[in-house]
Amino acid sequence: DAERKTFERSVAWFNNHALFLRDWRMGVIEGYQSKIDHNGRQYPRVWVRADCLAESAMVFAYAFALTGDLDMRYKATQIMEYVWNESEPDFLQRDPESPAYGLVNWYERGPVFYGDDNARVILPSLAVARLLGDSRWDERIVRCILANLRTTGRLGFRRNRIDRHQFDDGKHGWRKFASEEHVSYAPHYQSYLWAIYLWMHALTGDDVFLSRTLNAMRMTMDAYPRWTWSNGITQEIARMILPLAFLNRIDARPEHRSWLDRMAGELSAQMDASGAIREKLGPPGYGIFSSPASNEAYGVTEAPVIQQDDSPACDLLYTVNFSFLGLREAAGATGDLGIKQAEDRVADFLCRIQVRSEEHPYLDGTWMRSFDYRYWEYWGSSADAGWGPWCVESGWCNAWIASVLAMRCLGETLFSESLGPRIRSILPSLLDEMEIDLWR
Repeated sequence: DAERKTFERSVAWFNNHALFLRDWRMGVIEGYQSKIDHNGRQYPRVWVRADCLAESAMVFAYAFALTGDLDMRYKATQIMEYVWNESEPDFLQRDPESPAYGLVNWYERGPVFYGDDNARVILPSLAVARLLGDSRWDERIVRCILANLRTTGRLGFRRNRIDRHQFDDGKHGWRKFASEEHVSYAPHYQSYLWAIYLWMHALTGDDVFLSRTLNAMRMTMDAYPRWTWSNGITQEIARMILPLAFLNRIDARPEHRSWLDRMAGELSAQMDASGAIREKLGPPGYGIFSSPASNEAYGVTEAPVIQQDDSPACDLLYTVNFSFLGLREAAGATGDLGIKQAEDRVADFLCRIQVRSEEHPYLDGTWMRSFDYRYWEYWGSSADAGWGPWCVESGWCNAWIASVLAMRCLGETLFSESLGPRIRSILPSLLDEMEIDLWR
């Protein structure tokens, strides 16, 4: 029962050290910073983000699914209400006359729309809606999916980031994004929206979610390894596995299976015997945030947790967490024994490196960013200006690791077709409202 106990300790951390109540809003902080003060304590990161909220709601929803504890259900519901509230919206773009209508803010009242952050609001929200059997957010979730879809270009790529001021004026100011031939070989930013569109196609049968998505995925696979990488190439590979797993759920033709096998093989090649996944830098000249080239460049921007490829460190904020999810979905989609064994090894590794601390209880039950599997210690380059090796991220890192452990305990995957009847019943009116015919 090691995985169940590991999940329970994570839930306890969310409940006791991340959860907050402000006015009527129940949410979670972003986590704890990597910096350590003169008393040996790390500062809480209290910035409130929509993705971290939805991902954390998913943890409480899985806790409810495993235990039937109504307090867990209540907390998942309240956090979802914070994200998707229409009467006092902190995150939701609710004005039908706005070209940003339906999108979710990156942070509280911050009209910035990263595709990957919107995706990591949508994916856990669909999971929560299913686990709780609650349809109250369905329309807003699907509208958000369509808002991202209609700001996706002709080739199936969406700009990595769109700010509110970049829209043209007027209700149809999103059309310029829909008509452009934008290309971004960056799975970190692109791939989880692709996974959502493929999932929506599986739920509804509507090809509007499929054609451009397949084109972008094919172009991206053809371009590998010449991808734009953020903090390393391993994280880009890890992100790509999820949409490929979903694609094989709906169309497992040999070409699609070969794409998935290639990415799973590339990831497994970086896996240590312990189950750790070694971080690796990408091709020179393609990195957004490469290792600092001088002392003066150290600590001034985002950066990898390694300085060079032979460092025995793995990144749980950008790579191992999403690898765990991807491998879970890929094993579920294919039944491949090798992929399942890789998933099991990562699960075993994560159970063994969960933080234990009596002296610092606000860290107990967490996973930090960078783990050195040679020293068997949380350690790595501190070059990243905001998220060093000892940071604790509630959403991206801890929520997904805990949730995948819960999926394993329940014997299920994130992908489920049980929401199909609910989604199909509301999709036609939302397609009309969002004018997706103009996009087609």
